Amino acid sequence: MNIENQHLNFKGSRIVLHVLFWIGYILFVYLQHALFDKNINTEASLVSLTLTALVDIAASYFTVYFLLPRFLFKRKYWQFAILFLPSAAIFIILQRVLLYYVIYPTYFPGFEEKMGSFWHINPFYSFINIYTVVGLFASIKLLKYWYRNQQVKAELENKNKTSELALLRTQLNPHFLFNTLNNIDSLILTKPQKASDAIIKLSDIMRFMLYDTSTDIVPLDKEINYLKSYISLQQIRFKDPGFVKVNLEGTCLGKTIAPMLFIPFVENAFKHGQKNVAAPGIKIRLECLKDSLNFEVINRVDVSAGMNKDSTPGIGLANTKRRLELLYPGRHKLSIKTENGYYVSLLHIKF
Repeated sequence: MNIENQHLNFKGSRIVLHVLFWIGYILFVYLQHALFDKNINTEASLVSLTLTALVDIAASYFTVYFLLPRFLFKRKYWQFAILFLPSAAIFIILQRVLLYYVIYPTYFPGFEEKMGSFWHINPFYSFINIYTVVGLFASIKLLKYWYRNQQVKAELENKNKTSELALLRTQLNPHFLFNTLNNIDSLILTKPQKASDAIIKLSDIMRFMLYDTSTDIVPLDKEINYLKSYISLQQIRFKDPGFVKVNLEGTCLGKTIAPMLFIPFVENAFKHGQKNVAAPGIKIRLECLKDSLNFEVINRVDVSAGMNKDSTPGIGLANTKRRLELLYPGRHKLSIKTENGYYVSLLHIKF
């Protein structure tokens, strides 16, 4: 069975469950009425309940699938209230119209004398009547929302833990440390200030890895500083200081992001990019906009040879892709491609 058929079957099963829920609701209310009224008119009662249930259904789907996700879940409480109250008034009036002009004239002749005006039933009673079932429907939806969030949270914690362990292996493994320390050692006599700077950057990397990555989000400027430290230590290996070109555009202060999202792409460029090419061999660009950012890494690759991995385990772009799906669902775009001898990774995230 292909994915499209699976999606259709899942959608069809959801529709069936929704239909069964509303049929069950109508029958439940009918049985309640039947228990208290032995002379109940079955046809009139079922038709009346079905027609008024249409208003309940409309109110439920409008509240649960429009108002909740667009306003309440996003903590836009004033906007939610401003739309909820008028919509409730509309649904109350619709219910009264069905009762007064359709159901009562059809099944209860002479109802005007017994029931009085259009508003013979208090509107607050109608509100309770409609929004009791809306509350039930919303509770089921919120329970599913909570359960799905718990699943996503558990998977995300697992992915974050995997990323942290992989990053520790990649950047704090003996291969990386020995190379970095050897590079620093070679600078101590000839360029002591540069050696001192490199030690500080190595310390920053270790501090970030050991302490800052335990949180769900970090300040974007701290993530950038960590990235700069990593790039600076890698640049020591290259004779040409312009081999790695880094551009930071826009203002990144005051913004936050999940930790360790950028480093896999940069690590990938250093690990697999061609080293014996004219500068710049690696280009890194981070653009901070008002409500989003663009992150781009471009490096030269030997297309004919492919991207042969070394013996050091990397974080893995597949894991990073999944983290992005969990952390920024519907708020990110990731493009990874090889064209004209360049490996291009472009990430867009909406805050």
